[in-house]
Amino acid sequence: MAIKIHAYKDFSWDLHAAAGHKPIVAQMELTYRCPLHCEHCYTDCFNYKNSAKDELSTGQIKEILNKCKADGTIWFYFTGGDPLMRKDFCELYLHARKLGFITSVFSSLVSMNDKILELFRTFPPFNIETTLNAATPFTYKKVTGTDLFNRHVRSIKKLLSDDIPLRVKTQVTKQNFHEIDKIKRLVESFGLDFRPSTMLHAGLDGDMHPCALRLEPKEAVFVNKRYGFFDDEESRPPGETVDIKKLIGKPENGKLLTCAAGGHAFWISPLGKMLICGSLRLIDYDILKNGNSVREGFYELYKKFHGLKFKTKSKCRLCKHKLICQWCAGRAFLETDSLEEHIDYFCRLTEETLA
Repeated sequence: MAIKIHAYKDFSWDLHAAAGHKPIVAQMELTYRCPLHCEHCYTDCFNYKNSAKDELSTGQIKEILNKCKADGTIWFYFTGGDPLMRKDFCELYLHARKLGFITSVFSSLVSMNDKILELFRTFPPFNIETTLNAATPFTYKKVTGTDLFNRHVRSIKKLLSDDIPLRVKTQVTKQNFHEIDKIKRLVESFGLDFRPSTMLHAGLDGDMHPCALRLEPKEAVFVNKRYGFFDDEESRPPGETVDIKKLIGKPENGKLLTCAAGGHAFWISPLGKMLICGSLRLIDYDILKNGNSVREGFYELYKKFHGLKFKTKSKCRLCKHKLICQWCAGRAFLETDSLEEHIDYFCRLTEETLA
């Protein structure tokens, strides 16, 4: 089943609007492991042979699921890395379903076996998301470092043939920009919407290589305007349009974070740390500590994050394009080791967007 973007978005926004400021959506990275080694991936720095030894046990993850349920979480995303890499994925997924969660799965799909496929047939998730970044085996190998293109496509077709809800997105980089129209045609041949993103940032360990794969600003704006920038589209309520030029020159209030992080959703790392932002991991909360709760952690983190203020006369603090630019404190920290330092690429991207 191909989930139309507007249907998914309407449901998501309706749910969030009804919930108010509560921790209703959890996105848990079950593992950093993934069968693919995409050069642009910000978590691949932790995707190494023996990384499984640092992961939580089955029992610990079930405890997290139980705590989420007890404190009102409604929607639970299994992500990674690739959550299908865990041998206990089926057990954890079934536990989430028994608790009554709306469930979503983000996966490369190349590790999907018959057992997992049958699980999805019997207990379909609300949706599965995968990223397809090539239309040919050659480009796929260049992007992922593997020869798994045909397996990935077969998995997509199997899910769709069984009417399992699926969305496909595409990360556009210097490695696959030349193939973007071919990727679009391939995705649409599945009966799905083409959903490209041009956003890349440094690895979680500060590795700058992913940034080297960014499109030039002119190319990125071309992609965003011609094909639609789904990240931007999904960040606004259904039907809402914004004249970005009307956002120029908004008064500076000193707040470091101007995003919606922590409004309704939170992250959980493979180590069991609760986070408000997947990029900014300086402040976390030990969800497994005895006596700690999801609700307490959510509001504690929200208060800390949204209480952050600029401490310097950063170029970003005083910039009249602050509400247009894709710069944020999390991306800044990963790239510059500072929460406040500007990133030249985003300055150039904003200038090109407004040109």
